[in-house]
Amino acid sequence: MAKLSGKEKRNVYLVFLGIILAFISYEIFNKATYSYQPLIMKGWLDEKIPVISIFVIPYLSFHLLAALVVPLLSLKIGNYKAFLVNGIAIIAGQICLDVAYFFFQTQVPRTPVPGNSPFDWVLVHLVYGNDQPLNGFPSNHVTWSVISIIALWRLRSRSPKTSWILITWFLLILPATVFLHQHYLIDIYGGIFVAFSTYWSCVFLIEKPKIGL
Repeated sequence: MAKLSGKEKRNVYLVFLGIILAFISYEIFNKATYSYQPLIMKGWLDEKIPVISIFVIPYLSFHLLAALVVPLLSLKIGNYKAFLVNGIAIIAGQICLDVAYFFFQTQVPRTPVPGNSPFDWVLVHLVYGNDQPLNGFPSNHVTWSVISIIALWRLRSRSPKTSWILITWFLLILPATVFLHQHYLIDIYGGIFVAFSTYWSCVFLIEKPKIGL
């Protein structure tokens, strides 16, 4: 990594501040109350998906990895522009999600959990107890995770072991959203679409790659 100028260091701090504000904006919409019943986007296959509470492990690791670890790796292993793409894509992606949450509220009614294992306890108390079952479409977890996966994929030639381990871990977060009954399958598709759209838009705006016929 080349030494950063004073302006670049300031921008790095601003991007991390933006990521923090992006997370806060999700919390605001997640804790909101509405005067009408949010939509339930449950499909026939969602009915057949069981609760597998061990997935709370990758699920809860999500924010630390996506908001801090991967952007720092993009800066250290990649370069300043790779960091900007990663960080700004997260911010822009969350703005897209917030617009959806503002106009199109959804909910995922809670599933009773038997509480037979420590993972069940964590799911009920740490996940269900803090994250309200509102505004799941598109999925925040999926959007940030897919952005992180793309960023790590682009780093794989420089740091293959670290990149592949983290990519695999992030891939576990996607099914975790439905195995914990935090989301429906349609939420995953929405999150993937937002992630790809925002990440590659940031690539073209920031890195300005030359594309020839």
